[in-house]
Amino acid sequence: MPRHLQRPRPPERPRRRLEPSVVGTVALAAVLLVVSGVFLAWGHLDPASDASADPGTGPELVDASGSSSPPTASPTVTQARHHARASRPAPQEVVQRDQVIERIKVTKHKKKKVEASLPTSFRVSTFNVLGASHTAPGERQGWAPGVTRMRWAVQLLQGTGVSVAGLQEFQGPQYNVFRQVAPGWGVYPGPALGPGSLANSIVWRSDAWELVEARTMKIPYFHGRLVAMPYVLLRNLESQRTVWFFNTHNPADAYGPAQQYRIRATALEVQLARTLGADGTPVIFTGDMNDRAPYFCPMTTQTDMHAANGGSTGTSCALPPVTNVDWIMGNTPVTFGNFHSDDGPLVRRTTDHHFVWADATIPAETTAAQR
Repeated sequence: MPRHLQRPRPPERPRRRLEPSVVGTVALAAVLLVVSGVFLAWGHLDPASDASADPGTGPELVDASGSSSPPTASPTVTQARHHARASRPAPQEVVQRDQVIERIKVTKHKKKKVEASLPTSFRVSTFNVLGASHTAPGERQGWAPGVTRMRWAVQLLQGTGVSVAGLQEFQGPQYNVFRQVAPGWGVYPGPALGPGSLANSIVWRSDAWELVEARTMKIPYFHGRLVAMPYVLLRNLESQRTVWFFNTHNPADAYGPAQQYRIRATALEVQLARTLGADGTPVIFTGDMNDRAPYFCPMTTQTDMHAANGGSTGTSCALPPVTNVDWIMGNTPVTFGNFHSDDGPLVRRTTDHHFVWADATIPAETTAAQR
């Protein structure tokens, strides 16, 4: 194209130069943006930290055992981010600084071992076996000799499953037979304290009980003569419970009125029941008391004893529906059931008393032993 036909170019505008003040402003804004990013990153790691209150620390970490690990000194932003990604604990392990932290104190307490015994159930009897002298030749007609009757008495004891019995009128010849036909039984006091004490011995099955302690208490007998009556502490081999057993024979009127002696004997027996049971030990009394209300009422109103055949307890006195002069009694820990006052054919051939027995139960005992 001819030069004269070409359009002329528009003149170039002159370029504007930035003033130094504008450059400085832009640079300052950039720096502020970077610094703000640093603080925002650090605040994201520890939003609740207070440098003035706790300088150079972050969240306290508590592990499962309750021990704490202090955080390190302030890292750089890059280090802090790396530290947050690599070692940030599970949320439930983070304890923030604005929370009250109570250290877990591990205290070693003595362990309590609870020992519980088993319930103790057994059959107990009171049995006046009619002394051999009472059926000696010329004494009573129609009775077998005492040694023969004693075999029947053992048959009754073993046949009904009695494991403890208080015997009365248990004389020398009968004792000898008993040792022969019942070798697995313990006896106290036996002949050691003379014929008067032998006559009222306590016997027990050695495969069920063991003797822990044996004592006697003297009570007024015929004409007020003092006779030692036994009481023993036996331990049940299965449950390991211990039980006091007392056996007595309060005097009859065979040699003149003996009520005054029976009253004195009963008062002593009331006191013994209180003493033996004072620490909570189970207590069982057996015996031929030769009394009904004069024995039953003081025993049940002045102690916590109750009769195996029922009747009242406490301040009032009401006899059981069926009574005789042979009694089985127990204190509060003892409960009775299955009471029998047997007067069947074999019993009538053996003695002039009933064969009295009942089931006794003592609840399990629980004790805490410090270990």
